Amino acid sequence: MTRRGFAQVSGAAMAMPPQSKGAVTIGLIGCGDRGTGVGALFARDDRVRFTALCDVRSSQMDKAAAVLKASGAKRFQDYRELLQSPVDAVYIATPVYLHPLHLESAILAGKHVYCEKPMGVDVAGCLRVIRAAEKASPSQCVTVGFQNRYGPGYLEAESLIRANAIGPIKMARSNWIASTGIGKVKRAPVPPEQEKRIYWVDWREYSGDMIVEQDCHGVDVLNWFLGGAPLKAAGSGGRILRTYGDTYDNLNVTYTYPSGVQAILTATQFGPNGYRVVSETFIGVEGVIETERQSLTVYRNPKERMVKKIDKSITESAVEQFVQRILENKPENTAARAAESTLTCILGRMAIDRKREVTWKEMLAEG
Repeated sequence: MTRRGFAQVSGAAMAMPPQSKGAVTIGLIGCGDRGTGVGALFARDDRVRFTALCDVRSSQMDKAAAVLKASGAKRFQDYRELLQSPVDAVYIATPVYLHPLHLESAILAGKHVYCEKPMGVDVAGCLRVIRAAEKASPSQCVTVGFQNRYGPGYLEAESLIRANAIGPIKMARSNWIASTGIGKVKRAPVPPEQEKRIYWVDWREYSGDMIVEQDCHGVDVLNWFLGGAPLKAAGSGGRILRTYGDTYDNLNVTYTYPSGVQAILTATQFGPNGYRVVSETFIGVEGVIETERQSLTVYRNPKERMVKKIDKSITESAVEQFVQRILENKPENTAARAAESTLTCILGRMAIDRKREVTWKEMLAEG
């Protein structure tokens, strides 16, 4: 498979998605904090009803039912049973390592799908997602939670870049510098046999490490604005304060794109509480564009600088557009490009682990 090949999605699903009349019925697979939090955004929409919930823990479904005002929703502990129920769509918010299986199953069941990012923890999982995307019906909406793609500030930035507003881009950067309380906040103790089940995000085999689970948002923006995936990566990283799990707490990766542009990813999970820099910067010959979740900055010269504040959250925009696409029968299928961005993160992780430059071709051979 080539980098460009991931963008090609075709074929028909084994089942056709139901056509919604009136409210869109949704089933939630994964009733943890993320599923319940984003699910609340779905539930605020009068056009949406949660009619099914699924989680391995009944207590989590109890909490979700209260938040989502879904006391009458059917409950399942097996996702396959939920997929057999007559919901229009599913929202998948399970641990990352389960995304390839759950996304593929939902597509083959003929449901519209909103799946959390990223697309997997390894190359094999991402390739499985790409194959699943090819089986989706043209009328099936398959959206992945790379919310930046739906934010008005990001969409405006993309338009400016495509219009050559800052000239050819020559350098780019993604920052995710934010404290998660490492070294300051103690995790609640759990029985050893439940450690990886409860704190899955701290274990690479379940989350893919911080570059995959967390930093994929900025990497997705780099790929989006730079026109595709990189050719190679080099980087470094490690553990400075983290004493649990096996994931990193800091990293720096340099990606080289086909155009020759180099993009740097810098990420840390330690630092003073409240300090947060999550942004992307694109430096062109004639200007600079900086994107953040709540603002857009365009700089051309000292007298020509625009800062636009964005009130609406990118997640709210993504959820609204997903529902709108279903109701208007204007589906999208973003699974393949989301897998490409996830693979870009895995490429960076491999470069850090091997302490040398790793090419896209070498990475794919691992799958």
